[in-house]
Amino acid sequence: MIEPSGRIAVGVSGAGSNLRALEAAASRGELGGEIVLVFADRACPALDWAAEQGIDTALVPDGDDVALAETLGGASPDAIVLAGYMRVIGSRVLAGHPGRILNTHPSLLPAFPGAHAVRDALAHGAAVTGATVHLVDATLDGGPIVAQEAVPILAGDDEATLHERILAVEHRILPRATALLLAGALSVGPDRRRVVVDLDRAEASVPTPRRGLLSVSDKTGLVDFGRGLVALGFELVSTGGTARALRDAGLPVTDVAAVTGFPEMLDGRIKTLHPRVHAGILAHRRLADHRRQLLAAAIAPFELVVVNLYPFAAAAERPGIGFDELVEEIDIGGPSMVRAAAKNHASVAIVSSPARYEAVLAAIAEEGSVPAGLRAALAVEAFRQTAAYDARIAAELPGRMAGAGITLPDEPGLPGAADPYPATLTIGLEKVETLRYGENPHQPAARYRRAGTRQADGPFASAAAPLQGKQLSYNNVLDASAAAALARQLEGPACVIVKHTNPCGAAERETLPEAWTAALAGDPVSAFGGVVALTREVDRPTAEGLASIFLEVVVAPGFDAEARAVLVAKANLRLIVDPTLASRGATASEASKATRVDPTGSIRTVGGAVLVTAPDTLPDDPTTWQIATSRAPTDAERRDLELAWRLVRGATSNAIVLVRDGRLIGLGSGQTSRVDAARQAVEKALAISGEAVLRGAACASDAFYPFPDGVDVCLAAGVTAFVQPGGSMRDDDIIAAAERAGATMLLTGVRHFRH
Repeated sequence: MIEPSGRIAVGVSGAGSNLRALEAAASRGELGGEIVLVFADRACPALDWAAEQGIDTALVPDGDDVALAETLGGASPDAIVLAGYMRVIGSRVLAGHPGRILNTHPSLLPAFPGAHAVRDALAHGAAVTGATVHLVDATLDGGPIVAQEAVPILAGDDEATLHERILAVEHRILPRATALLLAGALSVGPDRRRVVVDLDRAEASVPTPRRGLLSVSDKTGLVDFGRGLVALGFELVSTGGTARALRDAGLPVTDVAAVTGFPEMLDGRIKTLHPRVHAGILAHRRLADHRRQLLAAAIAPFELVVVNLYPFAAAAERPGIGFDELVEEIDIGGPSMVRAAAKNHASVAIVSSPARYEAVLAAIAEEGSVPAGLRAALAVEAFRQTAAYDARIAAELPGRMAGAGITLPDEPGLPGAADPYPATLTIGLEKVETLRYGENPHQPAARYRRAGTRQADGPFASAAAPLQGKQLSYNNVLDASAAAALARQLEGPACVIVKHTNPCGAAERETLPEAWTAALAGDPVSAFGGVVALTREVDRPTAEGLASIFLEVVVAPGFDAEARAVLVAKANLRLIVDPTLASRGATASEASKATRVDPTGSIRTVGGAVLVTAPDTLPDDPTTWQIATSRAPTDAERRDLELAWRLVRGATSNAIVLVRDGRLIGLGSGQTSRVDAARQAVEKALAISGEAVLRGAACASDAFYPFPDGVDVCLAAGVTAFVQPGGSMRDDDIIAAAERAGATMLLTGVRHFRH
């Protein structure tokens, strides 16, 4: 902060709002001087306030010229500022301080001089008035004009409201004029009417104010941050609710309307979109020409912009919000300020997250300003935030528009269009955590979540941490997600065990402990180190079963207190709560009435390209399946076929799933031929459960059989029921093979490849 060198005397007669503005600017080091004397022509609140601040005061009754000249002579001021002083300055004072006295007037002089300028402007029906700062000479309300700024007269204005807005402008331009005067940057032209500002002198000598622009929706930590900035000499310029929050905490605030000279309008849509705001943000202060342009326009730069945006995402997730109401949550001024400050990070620090407040305050306190490296990092963070913000709006609005009855054209990416994919697709992702590593230790990795995801989208739709256990790994997340997706397909108390995203055990039973035991029996070897998903709250008996082997993750709708007491001994076991597992998802008929699946719900990178598709989550409807053989399945076979079909959609293609008595007994997955997948499934069942389990088993194939050989392998092992999509050129041969063996076969018409 520049040490004050100039001495200022201030004349007052009333409440002293301009005096307070001058003292605030002086305390921040913006004037290049300090107030050494406050004088008045009458007893008034301003004089009392000055005395409370420890400033010397003088009461000069009626502003007597001789007495005032002597009083000022004793104070030896470099500048005299008349801040609401209601007396004419006499010849002795003028002679003693030529060209060193400033006065304010609440109009655009020479219009409406005199003591009732505001009243006169209203009475004359003027559309515009304003504020003037001028040098005092012998002319009443005259003298060379130093600064002027227009103030519009609004419909409904009375003398009080108009005067209040004029005062707000005076509070800004009077300190600046005072700083220019003290810096010796003002000179009067030969005509004695025009004041010339020496920009070189002003740039060299006028202190640059420290200003922060604060406009936030998320007010977390705002007051403490504002308090810290004030302690560091910053002027807080703010809007609406942010300004109220700061004022309520007792902090000094300058309204944006006082900076722009224009009140908020259009229900707050227009507040900061103004050259006096954006020039102060965008001026590249390392460029002399930019600095000079600001000085010439009487615009002070911003050192800090603190903005976070209207909570559009939260509004979009609010039940029952209407389209028009949601549109109002789209921030315009906020992103404009954020992007402007981020672009100009060479001169401005953009703080777009409350998480940054502490670091920014510490940097200013320790280094005097926000260092270039941190400013650059803040700028990158800000651009990422605005990009994600706009991406969320672009993703949300089309469906909302259609829902509001707006008829949209048949264009790519719009609801109802033949092509559901837009020409450009931007998806905002929110970081949850950096993972220890990726699929392998030499690969870095992180976990993100899509903005706007809901609990129904999976166990990782939120950023909630596991109930217990060490940090999730990349592979844990993949397996837990696969397990939860499979569990959503199961009915009643059920359990699925997943290894490398494939089910190695699954069962539906009357109780959860029975389901766990049956699922584990399907492949107890592969279950070691696996991930388990359950469809009911975990109780003590189930927990004891889970604790009996090494598992990585357990996903369930909940864990009761007794289960937690058992599982807490497994310190590294991650427990994840997914409430949606407690009930089966929508039926096919319900799904047909619901909004269609998000066409961008599944994203994969491949060879420099990005593949986007709707996820395979729509439920199947077994009532539509066709019986291809003469024999229909028995009730027991149909139950097993339906379970096998629900499980096969979660296995890696080519996939064959074998089920007997409501549990998975064999799996063939990830094979290059379907017959090999069938052999693998049969061999797995034989190795773990023996020949008897295959007699009367059900088989599901995720895609059609290209040849009868895969069916023959299963028939030879004792399988009696099959379910598959159908559609092969050799369907007749394949169905005939099942027919000859007395087996039954259902055709779903739907394929469930999972690569």
